[in-house]
Amino acid sequence: MKVELISSRADLPGLAHSWDELAKKDGRDGFFRTYGWYKAWIDHIRPDAQPFVISVRDDSGKLIGLAPLCRGVYRDLGLRLKSVFWGGREVVSGDFLDFLSETDMRHQVISATLDFLAQNRARWSLLVMGELVDGGESYTALERAGKQHDLGLRRQEERMCPYIELPDRFDDYLGSLGSSTRYHIRRRMRDVEKKGALVEVVTRPDEVAARLDTLIQLHLARWRQANLPGTLARPGFAAFLRQVCSDPPADSQCRLYLLNHGGATVAALMVFHFQQSVLYYQAGWAPESPLAQHSPAVVLMAHSIRDAIAEGRRYYEFLRGDEAYKSRWTKTYRKTATVLLSGGMMAKQYLLLAGIKDNLKHLLGRGQSASADPVESVESPVREV
Repeated sequence: MKVELISSRADLPGLAHSWDELAKKDGRDGFFRTYGWYKAWIDHIRPDAQPFVISVRDDSGKLIGLAPLCRGVYRDLGLRLKSVFWGGREVVSGDFLDFLSETDMRHQVISATLDFLAQNRARWSLLVMGELVDGGESYTALERAGKQHDLGLRRQEERMCPYIELPDRFDDYLGSLGSSTRYHIRRRMRDVEKKGALVEVVTRPDEVAARLDTLIQLHLARWRQANLPGTLARPGFAAFLRQVCSDPPADSQCRLYLLNHGGATVAALMVFHFQQSVLYYQAGWAPESPLAQHSPAVVLMAHSIRDAIAEGRRYYEFLRGDEAYKSRWTKTYRKTATVLLSGGMMAKQYLLLAGIKDNLKHLLGRGQSASADPVESVESPVREV
């Protein structure tokens, strides 16, 4: 196998097709590892970051694996560390990030990539591998690499990622819920219909991009009511989302659900469709609308789940966060975690200090066992319904 580093933005488009073909090998979780997601993120969210994409090819020159990484500065506890981390994670909350590979070459690709990173420690001080499925092959390989190459290791940012394993019929799904939740969903769907509201589903990329401002305005209005800024107000986020929607990653679709009433759109919800999965991403509604009391986002969520089932999707992913509303839709979840590996003495000292900080927090009863990642900011987009 041949392992190469791609660090120039100009070289990224040449990888796009093969990159996305590898992303499709993971039909459930590959969406946030696509070229389109990475490219929009590095264009608008982290234009200061440098690509650090590692490709793995077989003896014939075919691309069999890829690590969609970036390089930047990690700041915490007064330190500035050269960091290598997944692209597409920070701010926009890409989940289930991981290596890409041909299915039958996964072990070899991960091993070759981690060996390359270990051999090139002069290029980085801290390796930040965020949003890995907890206990998965990549997570285990990172633990093994840490021991093999004498790299300090830290686990942090454990997150719940609720999901629905979709049945064959929407009625079967509703039947799996508690009676009060089932009644609430059905009643709200009937209520808004009786009020004359109509659900509009926008799927064409140009139309989704054109209607994106509606989602943004409704999202911000909903959070202004709670005296909070709303995630979509963060720098670069709107431009990032517009690029993803107008030119969606290969074999994916951005879908916008709109609830129209009285000549105005009073609620909006965005999901991404990718192979086996539908990924719920963002929602908003008008607090001053007469329909606000009828849970308009619940109505749109129900429509998006019903459509996912009708189209034969297998999973409806709520992504990271254990917000209470998600537990009303599902009781099943996966966990993700972030692994930090130290490649230099200063990074090892940082991991030691971070551990001391954790212990102090625990003793003082002020927080969880792991501190937040300050540079790879993983604040979830607020997706509450």
